[in-house]
Amino acid sequence: MAVKQSQLLEVIRARQSARTFSDAPVSADAVTRILEAARHAPSGANRQGWHFVVVDDPDLKRRVRKTCEEAERQHHAAAAESLRSWYSAHDITPDKPFLEQAPVLVVCFYDPSAPYAIPSVWIAITHMLLQATEEGLHSLPYTPSGAQFASLLGVPKAFRVAAILPIGVGECLERRPRLSLDEIASRNRFGSPVERAQTR
Repeated sequence: MAVKQSQLLEVIRARQSARTFSDAPVSADAVTRILEAARHAPSGANRQGWHFVVVDDPDLKRRVRKTCEEAERQHHAAAAESLRSWYSAHDITPDKPFLEQAPVLVVCFYDPSAPYAIPSVWIAITHMLLQATEEGLHSLPYTPSGAQFASLLGVPKAFRVAAILPIGVGECLERRPRLSLDEIASRNRFGSPVERAQTR
């Protein structure tokens, strides 16, 4: 199916992270389409070495949050002073209320034995983030620091968690400036300008 030239770029430009969510429900159809976007992502050797657990039970979301916050507190306590200072400057704390606020969580796992497992699952995560934007929803690629979910979510111990995506109607963070195309891309040789059409 052909995609209009600017359609995908407009979705990419519109995507923003949110850490605060309303209680507006997320439809089962929207969740299915978000998962379908992940299902069609490319993966190393086409192994599709991922699994996505949708969590919408309020008590289970509370337990996911508790598990993450306990791991985050340990991570923050063990972090180097320079990293703790960076966390403080960016208002990053072990508290993760969005894990309960968002109507739906998608916990993203990968099989480390699959070829290129980590890049593959992150491509699938990107697909889900963009489809959530297409649905008029918001998310945040949250990476829990050492949290374990095998017993809580019944996931085989061989799997590792890559990220948790809270999904819902969110209050977006302030949009941060992006580097210019000349700062991130070159033609044929590092530092050589890329010829391009006029962009925003």
